[in-house]
Amino acid sequence: RQIKEFWKLEDFKSTKYNFIVFHIVMLLIGYMYFQIYKNTEEGQKYAKKSLPVAIKKYVCKKEKKVIIYRGRYFAIFNFLEFIKLYSSCSEEIQSLLDPILALV
Repeated sequence: RQIKEFWKLEDFKSTKYNFIVFHIVMLLIGYMYFQIYKNTEEGQKYAKKSLPVAIKKYVCKKEKKVIIYRGRYFAIFNFLEFIKLYSSCSEEIQSLLDPILALV
């Protein structure tokens, strides 16, 4: 319980030692990767910022993608391309896609 309070893990429900240790180790690995990222050319702008501050100020410049798969077939669409494709479908096809898209 003291570890949970110290790390402010309110949403972490497990009290099992292995899960708590795993969570803390993953936090430390994430922190280490953030430190490595700050040493890259792209990460230089976050050099003197903490991780919470960097997360708030980070703007993803990469294009969003949507992956649709069924069985062993799949397709990768740009987000805008997918929206246009979805809007061009008939209402019947949209109604078939809606339950799948609701899971996203």
